[in-house]
Amino acid sequence: MSQGTLRRHDRDEVRALVNLMWKDRFGTEKFSNAYSIDVSESGMRAEVPEPIPERSYVVIRADKLALHGTASVRSCARKGTKYVVGLEFSAGMKFKPKPPKPEVA
Repeated sequence: MSQGTLRRHDRDEVRALVNLMWKDRFGTEKFSNAYSIDVSESGMRAEVPEPIPERSYVVIRADKLALHGTASVRSCARKGTKYVVGLEFSAGMKFKPKPPKPEVA
């Protein structure tokens, strides 16, 4: 855990395309492309074009991050013309950053 924060895991700034799918309050499936802002072992913040209700479940697909599964929306706040959602991974999904590539001499 980082000093001075209540977070269980450190966040890494990672910008990657994330595909999201969720159901709105009427049960209609919604799809959106988003971009991750930062990612930790247990969740991520992402920038989306429309609000997603808190406590909704979303299906995540982020090939660059090797993430495929579900997450719960923990927060959603407007930022300019977009929204920033805080997602907590569920069903055992965890982000494992790729180790840095060794330098070639």
